[in-house]
Amino acid sequence: MRCLWLAWLPLLFLPNFGLGGSTGFGILELSDFLIGPFLILAALAGRRRGRTAIHRLSPLLIGFIVWASLSTLLIRERYGYGNDIAIFNGALKLGRLALYGFAGVLAAGALSDESSRRNYPWALLASGLVVGIALMKVHDPNDAFHTGQAASGYKAANAVSVMMAMLLCYLGGLWIVGLGTPLWRRLAGPGLALMTLGFLISRGRGGWLAALAGAAYLICRRGLSPRLLAGMAGSVVLTGVAYVFIPEFRVELDRTIWPDQQAMVWYQSGVGGFDDGARLSTWSHELSAFTRSPLLGTGFYHRGGASGLWATGSHNFFLQMFLETGLIGGLLVLSIFLRLWILAGSAQSRGLGLDVPTRSALVAALVGGLSGEYFYGGMVIFTLLLIFAPVGCHLIQPEPVWSGHADFKDIFAPEGRDV
Repeated sequence: MRCLWLAWLPLLFLPNFGLGGSTGFGILELSDFLIGPFLILAALAGRRRGRTAIHRLSPLLIGFIVWASLSTLLIRERYGYGNDIAIFNGALKLGRLALYGFAGVLAAGALSDESSRRNYPWALLASGLVVGIALMKVHDPNDAFHTGQAASGYKAANAVSVMMAMLLCYLGGLWIVGLGTPLWRRLAGPGLALMTLGFLISRGRGGWLAALAGAAYLICRRGLSPRLLAGMAGSVVLTGVAYVFIPEFRVELDRTIWPDQQAMVWYQSGVGGFDDGARLSTWSHELSAFTRSPLLGTGFYHRGGASGLWATGSHNFFLQMFLETGLIGGLLVLSIFLRLWILAGSAQSRGLGLDVPTRSALVAALVGGLSGEYFYGGMVIFTLLLIFAPVGCHLIQPEPVWSGHADFKDIFAPEGRDV
């Protein structure tokens, strides 16, 4: 009964199957309908065990939501609108962030028994496979990523790509470090290969860069171990196969590595001869707007109109939070990521071997956030908290790492490590 939430978890990663749709304030996805039952199942699975590591993150999350709410509720008075549409739109976006953030916190609380912790890597691997296979089945961008409707695939290619980058880095990190049950380790390799193929088809270049950054962190921390070398070789082979047989991937890679130099000069984009999608020029333009409202920002998701911000955003989540929620909101967001990083490197996390996989995923998240506003809410922020959940479920206590947690030793301790 306590593991039902794990069985439900991969369903949240299903493509939309055309079941969502436009509400006038955004696109509803299938996950927005399935998150409710997950909240109930995760809440029922959790047991009150005292303060856990996730509770050290919660005050920052709540603080950001409160501050962003204040900034958003004052939009009409500050900008002189004749209606509350901008407030309502921002409130809906903020509510979605709070909903998926709360679901991630509940997931950490639900890892309260040995059975859930033992099966958790399986649930995450199944979730990644759902996305990878779905991307291979509905990889036509005119279908899966059509703006303004919930088609058969996912709403945003880049967001899905960053989400997959985090999952690949985390699950790949578990496999490389030697965590999980022996059966999970045997099946994780083929599963990661299928996920990688779908990931390459996603056409999300921000996610590709994020995955490379996370992989670089793994290499720096683990060295060139046999399992890591096998993973690198497999990735190179899969990339070559995708380049030869998948036109969409070949086109995206070609226009990144060998872009139109004349167009790069015209749009003032590109770094070192590579195409950055005009990100740097966009950041420079939007950064100048910060001084107009440095304390409160323009309001959560208040773009265009009287805000002075481009309606398309800055394509940088961290910069966008400073622009929309001001200095305090932006610093709170940075503090959340800093707290995640610190907790991921705690003594308990290191003792379990979770520090390297979790921090690898965090590196991917940070780099992904620099390429787009993917953590507003929804499955991307939820996935980030799911990855943190095995760290966040630890009790906060000044006792030895294994005191009261002998079951973790068998499940998460790296093979061959004497703990």
